[in-house]
Amino acid sequence: MSKTNYQVLKNEEVLLRHPKLYDSCVVKYVDFAEDENFGYLCLQLCEYTLEEHIRNNDGILHPEELVLDVLESLRALHCKEPQILHRDLKPQNVLIDVNGRARLADFGISRRLPKNQTTYHTRSAGTEGWMATETLKEDGDIRYKSSTDIQVAGMLIYFILSGGHHPFGGDRYKLMSNIKKGKYKLDNVQDVVAKDLIERMIDKEPQNRPRVEECLSHPYFWTSTKKVQYLRQVGNMKEVASRQNVNQELILMLDECAEGVLYNQWKTKFSPDLIQRVDDKKKPYPENILGLLRFMRNLHEHHPDDAASVDLTSLFPDLFGCVYKFTIGKGGI
Repeated sequence: MSKTNYQVLKNEEVLLRHPKLYDSCVVKYVDFAEDENFGYLCLQLCEYTLEEHIRNNDGILHPEELVLDVLESLRALHCKEPQILHRDLKPQNVLIDVNGRARLADFGISRRLPKNQTTYHTRSAGTEGWMATETLKEDGDIRYKSSTDIQVAGMLIYFILSGGHHPFGGDRYKLMSNIKKGKYKLDNVQDVVAKDLIERMIDKEPQNRPRVEECLSHPYFWTSTKKVQYLRQVGNMKEVASRQNVNQELILMLDECAEGVLYNQWKTKFSPDLIQRVDDKKKPYPENILGLLRFMRNLHEHHPDDAASVDLTSLFPDLFGCVYKFTIGKGGI
């Protein structure tokens, strides 16, 4: 890099040499050299950028793992002292290494926060189209916080999961206007749980966005076991457990959350013998989502050996997203 940008280069070197970043999902520092006109920052060898990976439609890497890598990189910056604000998250600044891991790079305009400080005051910085709502103010006094990185990380996650789309869409001017207004579309991602995570992250109001630790504990990253535990909890809810006075409104709400996925023949997914063992002979489980949830709950409670032999998340891949959307709409379990 030309020494006309020497301070930017030295800032990146200092940050990348910080011990807290050495074992993280951040691109590794190797060496630094300089001559009369240029400074040279030698970094870990990577194959290509995230943008190149998505644009080339290279399906070798799993999008979910790339999303996790991006957030783990951000956790390394935000959750250890000193806290670091990246301030220039974008697809070109995420590199894919030789092992297929996504690594955060380009810390030239990043800033370390002094201990016990959560805000960095400065003029607007970043790349057009990849800037948080609060950094687009015209008065020049921009307050950068970790929540600023979070919103742009949410844009990045949508970019990954949608195959290269931007949640705020539009051409150059429309895009910036949409970010200011908080006007977005997530039509190119079908996973309702992923959409819930993205919506929380790209919220127009900084105080409403989750911290990176909360992003990483979001249900999008839950294991199959944890998802089934959640479904069992829902199956234990009073309104779900009651088969005497079935709430038709509840059934309609669940059907709406299912977005066209039908559960009126869920019993065909199980062996007749298993259905017979678990079913209530006096009042069989109804063939709707409520009946399935109650069946799953009782299967695990009263027939653990049978439950261990059934992969419920594979049998019903859309059920968790449907039920999660339903419970969020009700304010949680």
